[in-house]
Amino acid sequence: MKFPVLYKKPIPLNKKVFSAIGIKTWMDGLSFAAGTHQVPALGPELAEGCLHYPIVFARDATGVVVPLFLLGYREGENLYLDKHGKWLAPYVPAYVRCYPFILAEDNEGTNATQVWIDQEGFVQDEDGERLFDASGENSPYLDQVLNLLRDSMTAQKLSLAFGAKLQELGLLVEQVANITLNDGSQYTVQGLLMVDEAKLNQLEDAVILELFHSGHLGWIHCHLLSQANLQGLLRLQ
Repeated sequence: MKFPVLYKKPIPLNKKVFSAIGIKTWMDGLSFAAGTHQVPALGPELAEGCLHYPIVFARDATGVVVPLFLLGYREGENLYLDKHGKWLAPYVPAYVRCYPFILAEDNEGTNATQVWIDQEGFVQDEDGERLFDASGENSPYLDQVLNLLRDSMTAQKLSLAFGAKLQELGLLVEQVANITLNDGSQYTVQGLLMVDEAKLNQLEDAVILELFHSGHLGWIHCHLLSQANLQGLLRLQ
């Protein structure tokens, strides 16, 4: 099974393994995200995320368009994280907050989902959070995790529908960014997709109205507004 960015050695969460132990996560702050320069952006969080991050689009290996928060210009570079694992923006993307937990298909290959946890994202600790109580029921902490994961999964489906709509309308164009750093070094960022404002403005009124009622028009404006953060990202660099 292939897992997305951040997750290295996920295992299914089950009572046999975790009923008798406590765990601690985020031992080193959010340093687990130090090596990623982009994370998935969920539609419902774009309004807040656009205040802090550039929002871009990219196609995954299957050609599906996904919205992303850009955290750095180069692979392996997260400019929103300091050396102590502290996140430098006041809003932390939901994808990051979910770690080390994730919802994924079970081992039987059915459409059912179960919770997995990254083995590298926690340590056993008697004083840590319990995932199950003495009777084997979910702990309040695990219930909070499940709520976050379920909300994120629902939001992810909305985000994929958003990307599909932009692609259907032909609104996405590839942008190439030529970056020059203070030391004079230069490099090029390719593969980023942006909404073409000219094409957006040429859409028929009926299509604009449809985008408005679906909420996608607001998300498009969040994406466009977020481009101002590209310069802020360069300053962090």
